[in-house]
Amino acid sequence: MKLIRTFEITEDEFYDYLEKNLCEDIHRTTNKKVSPKQIKKGFTYEKKELRTKIIINDYVRGSIYSTTARSLTDYVTVTYTTKQTEEGLEIIFEQFMSGYDDVRDQKNFLSRTWHDWVTFGRMSQTLYGIQDEIIALREGRAPVKPMQPIEPLKGIRKKIEQKYEKSSKKNW
Repeated sequence: MKLIRTFEITEDEFYDYLEKNLCEDIHRTTNKKVSPKQIKKGFTYEKKELRTKIIINDYVRGSIYSTTARSLTDYVTVTYTTKQTEEGLEIIFEQFMSGYDDVRDQKNFLSRTWHDWVTFGRMSQTLYGIQDEIIALREGRAPVKPMQPIEPLKGIRKKIEQKYEKSSKKNW
């Protein structure tokens, strides 16, 4: 799937953001410090807790950043291609998911439409989130992170499931 947006941010801001987040992710998962200069085509690292290998497919600052996350069952390739225009930075965001995109045309219309709609929403949310974080950093504000699921709801869910199991056993 492909999404094109133009934001009022600069190439430097965008690639500084990507490099910073990538270096932090590498440090968090491997405990190795990596500088942005080390990020280049062919660079790899592993997220052991997720059993996933991350591969930088292509990286040219100011032009393209492409990465693939490979797990035991599938892979996802994400590519950002950028171009500075008069309106701002044009970002072409492409995502390929091996488990679904390989057989996409074989799925029925409703399944494809639902999947495309959800994927489009997530991709849009990702791009607008990046823009919002960059602008917040530029203005000296703390970036607002998306809401995370509330942990206490897990306990409530378990109680509801237990009550449902008890009530369904009584009905038998």
